[in-house]
Amino acid sequence: MATITIDGVRRDVAVTREPQGYVVTVDGRRHTVRDVSHMDDGLAFMVGHASHVALVSSGPHGVELSMGGRTYSVSRETVDADRPASAAGGDGRLEAPMPGSIIAVHVAEGDRVHTGQALVVLESMKMHNEITAPHDGVVRKVNCRVGEQVGFGHVLVEIELEAS
Repeated sequence: MATITIDGVRRDVAVTREPQGYVVTVDGRRHTVRDVSHMDDGLAFMVGHASHVALVSSGPHGVELSMGGRTYSVSRETVDADRPASAAGGDGRLEAPMPGSIIAVHVAEGDRVHTGQALVVLESMKMHNEITAPHDGVVRKVNCRVGEQVGFGHVLVEIELEAS
């Protein structure tokens, strides 16, 4: 479960993968999303009998989602995918910023890491997203493996802050 803000409105969102596609639950309302096609800059998908295209871009202030002629600013406030914490890594737990497939894991438990060091590569929407260390520390736990499909907010790596 994630709490996100879309154009100033807080929403509780959960995404789960199921055989027919994905179930996206927004504020308790379930939506079955199927026939998902990845594009260079977004997704095409079906909800019910209606087709949709969502263009996704990310920047320093979060993610922007363009759909149906409108652009929505999305920011994540809290995430609870098996009780993860902030994606900023302040507590050392780095989360998947979007659903995707793990294509590389560059660290193991016990490794020393430095700010900006690549830890995991997540492929989503045909783009490679490098998840980097937010601070110096020691890898306490690796919660993903190559080939694994992860959801939004899945805790990928936990880092213990290194004492100065």
